[in-house]
Amino acid sequence: MIVGEAQVQTQTVLVTGGAGFIGSRLVHALARAGQRVVIADNLSAKRSLDLLAGARCEFFHVDVRCPEDFAALPRVHYDRVYHLAASFANARSVDLPVADWRTNVEGTRHTLDFAREVGCGLFVYAGSSSCYGSLTPPFAEDDAMRPATPYARSKLEGEGLVAASELRCAIFRLFNVYGPGDWPGPYRNAIPNMFFAARQPAPCIELFGEQSTRDFTYVDDVVGVLSRAELGAGATTNIGAGREVAIAALAEKIAALAGAPASCIHTQGLREWDTISRRCADVRRLRARFGGVPDTPLDRGLAQTLAWLDEHALLAAGAP
Repeated sequence: MIVGEAQVQTQTVLVTGGAGFIGSRLVHALARAGQRVVIADNLSAKRSLDLLAGARCEFFHVDVRCPEDFAALPRVHYDRVYHLAASFANARSVDLPVADWRTNVEGTRHTLDFAREVGCGLFVYAGSSSCYGSLTPPFAEDDAMRPATPYARSKLEGEGLVAASELRCAIFRLFNVYGPGDWPGPYRNAIPNMFFAARQPAPCIELFGEQSTRDFTYVDDVVGVLSRAELGAGATTNIGAGREVAIAALAEKIAALAGAPASCIHTQGLREWDTISRRCADVRRLRARFGGVPDTPLDRGLAQTLAWLDEHALLAAGAP
């Protein structure tokens, strides 16, 4: 794990999407480090407020798609604005492409406008590895982008808006983040959904693509980088573990941890919209700027994820 939280001196930071999976973990870390944390979130995720329990923060119901909502936020200079609010998931974007454009493009523009208006020391944008498309891994930050879904295209467009702004900025492309705080459900991430499938009365884990791989990155490792975002100023940086994990091997680990038989794993072909069979981050820039790369072992991260899901009773039938 890349250690280190935000700077010791008190700063004021804004986190859009601060009640989401990654955002809430970042909020807790920044608050522990003594920062004044302001959250802008529309609570579109049904478990959002639960994730913020105990965090020292100032919450404001703000939908980044609506520029008038930003009037509710404190009008102060922000040392950092973390823009994590997004319409999430490639599969969802295929079904609801307009929602992705409005949130990921227009919402980014509105957030940039607010940051420029009140003052911002560093604008931090959470991008996506989906922007790389079907390149051969490892994916380097300067590779040509081949976004293939509305989600990927909208996130790349958001990057362009940030890079073209006059604000000092840091752009991070996140690779398959997992861990405590992520729950199963439609359009949610693979790992909690696999755990859910493995714990059902008739367990059945469905995989898409026999040779598929991903670069799974533990959420607190990601937060460790984002909390020191100054080190990435002026550049685009991958946040990944730099290890290519076969989805089939991942499913076997999850089935074993959940107490399900290996026979519950079934492989299908890639979904029609999914052109990315393999994914892995080139982490040379991350290592050079941050002194290391995320290194939480996958087995430990999966065990901690399962413990959190069990603690919150999220694997029972009907829970999502």
